[in-house]
Amino acid sequence: MIFFKNTVKDEFTVEFEALEGEESIGRCTLNLNNNLADVTQLSFSDNAPYAVEGLLRSAYNYAGLKNYYFARCSALNIESFLDKMNFEKRSDGYYGDIPSILMGSCCK
Repeated sequence: MIFFKNTVKDEFTVEFEALEGEESIGRCTLNLNNNLADVTQLSFSDNAPYAVEGLLRSAYNYAGLKNYYFARCSALNIESFLDKMNFEKRSDGYYGDIPSILMGSCCK
């Protein structure tokens, strides 16, 4: 089972870690600023790509609970995951509203 642990760094920064058993299989950083929830960094183990979507959902769920509505993902090298989720690709990152991102997309 995967557990997503969050660590609040300050009022604008939260780090999330995906733990499978006691092994860390991924982590991401969420920045909350200017009414925008931005995942700025995301890394994952080569043998655990399934952690990416869970980390993103955990981060944006946290942001939603803090009354953020708009999301951006500016993390690099995860475009193939973002293309499958409810994000709109722009020149400076991927954007979307948090309810749509959390809703998922079974048909993309």
